[in-house]
Amino acid sequence: MLKKSSIKKISLAAFCLLILLILYLFPRTTEKTESINPKTTYSVKNIQDTIYLIDKNDYVARVNISIKAEDSIKKATEVLSYLTVGSNNASLIPNGFKPIIPAGTKVLASSLDDGNFKVNFSKEFLNIEAENEIKLIESLVYSLTGIEGINSITILVEGSILNKLPHSKEFLDNPIDRSYGINKTYDMDKLSGTSKTTMYYLSKYDGYYYYVPVTKVSNTDKEKIEVIIKELTSSPVYETNLMSYLNSETTLQNYEILDNELSIDFNNAILSDVTNKELLEEVTYAINLSIKDNYGIDAVSYTVNNEKIATFDLKSLE
Repeated sequence: MLKKSSIKKISLAAFCLLILLILYLFPRTTEKTESINPKTTYSVKNIQDTIYLIDKNDYVARVNISIKAEDSIKKATEVLSYLTVGSNNASLIPNGFKPIIPAGTKVLASSLDDGNFKVNFSKEFLNIEAENEIKLIESLVYSLTGIEGINSITILVEGSILNKLPHSKEFLDNPIDRSYGINKTYDMDKLSGTSKTTMYYLSKYDGYYYYVPVTKVSNTDKEKIEVIIKELTSSPVYETNLMSYLNSETTLQNYEILDNELSIDFNNAILSDVTNKELLEEVTYAINLSIKDNYGIDAVSYTVNNEKIATFDLKSLE
């Protein structure tokens, strides 16, 4: 009897030790809000690819889609299908958005050389409505240059380079890159000495949040990062359907370009949680997208009163 009791005790002890060992080796995970570690480099990765479609407010807007192709040229071909009215991929576009390339337009040929993507469209491409011809160019440029390896595009129609828009006859510089601008607004008192700065705002349709870039054309001689922060903290924004989560009390105290990184220093107003020194994702994402469009750099670091809070990798934004 004593022997059996001892065996039971030993077995129970061994079982308890086994359970403790399992708990130690495989700890239970708990959900918690991730705080920003100053020593961590954050990479904002998209689960999906992005294209630029027309939203319900007639903006050229940044929309998530799924691209199956991996090769740059095949990706571009797939993107063009999404952008074409009546195509097979057009049916996969989220509600509230629409493609802009005229129905029936075909890609006759395409090539990629030294970062420039040449695409030759059929004559149906010229059937674009007068009020949408600039949006068409903006949608093409921003959608295609979002593909790795494509920095600019050249548009041809039936083998001839499109040197001017079909209705307004506005001249087009080929190749075209993102310096062309998007959803442009103008604040000018003279035609000379203009600069373009692109800011990204949030918008919403039926519970779906997405970003809308707006290029401001002005005569300012301010550094682009100064314009970005000023515009994103301004109230009201251009239209009531465009939002910025950047606190209006936020002040850009200093900035410095170091190698391939932009360092920006703010006051406490940029923090969503002063105690834990956290940044709101909607704030950093809008600023990071804006910086990526205006500067040829790979990273941006945030400091608050000269204390580093976070560093973001901009290469993963597209």
